[in-house]
Amino acid sequence: MLRWAVAETFSYRETDPDSLLATWGPLRLHALTWHDGCDLPSLLDEWETRLTGLDDLETAAMVTVPSHETASTLPLIHRGFAPLTVIAERLAGRTAPARPSAVVVRPAVRADLDVALEINMHTVRYDAAFGMVTERPNTAEHLRAALAEVLDRDHEAMWLAVSGDTPVGMLYVDMPQDAGWMDRFASARPFAYLGHLGVRPDARGTGAGGALLAHAHDVLDSSGVASTLLHHALPNPRSTPFWNSNGYRPRWTTWVRRPALRASSGVSAQPERPSGT
Repeated sequence: MLRWAVAETFSYRETDPDSLLATWGPLRLHALTWHDGCDLPSLLDEWETRLTGLDDLETAAMVTVPSHETASTLPLIHRGFAPLTVIAERLAGRTAPARPSAVVVRPAVRADLDVALEINMHTVRYDAAFGMVTERPNTAEHLRAALAEVLDRDHEAMWLAVSGDTPVGMLYVDMPQDAGWMDRFASARPFAYLGHLGVRPDARGTGAGGALLAHAHDVLDSSGVASTLLHHALPNPRSTPFWNSNGYRPRWTTWVRRPALRASSGVSAQPERPSGT
């Protein structure tokens, strides 16, 4: 069950633990919707009176602002928020320098579901270290169903990088007909969403990821897709350099405080200096 209580600026969501959505964030999420021209410091102060989840790591407060909106940075930092994820965008035609790789890229088929799930689970476990993704007991079950849906589409949407006879990487995209949920964030249309790119841990640095991405970009550009969006973890030291070198630029940054409310650390305040000294 998914429940939203939505206001114009402030919203709250509870996610069913038995769902794939529970993997991508906390179970209880407060969100503040940024608007152009809004007084963010005042909104953050008002929001503070509405938040729940004291010291509950399954509760978070989240606000997504344009990455170039640097005036928002200090108000968020001063209130204990950290930048955790970026929505990056590549406009059609942006290309990366060719990199040598021994892998072969081929379309994934239904028989590849097990290996696609295995590679995606490596990504989930790696991204869990950066604060938003959480592997749940049922993550693999729900992810299998989601990947099966991608494989059952009536167009190519998932590819494998194969080294010898071994699949070492996987990428899938939501083409424009499946990417409408990201409409607010796109600057050019039609747009696609890159849902996953990952390689096995022992294949990192071999060029498999770049080969998959180059192939997907060829497909997207030849299909008339004007822009491609994706999420990546900002604290991940591999993500920003990789995506930037492949033509993706930060468009929106999601700032998170988890738990949404934190009790005092217990450190005593410094005594006030007596007057006249």
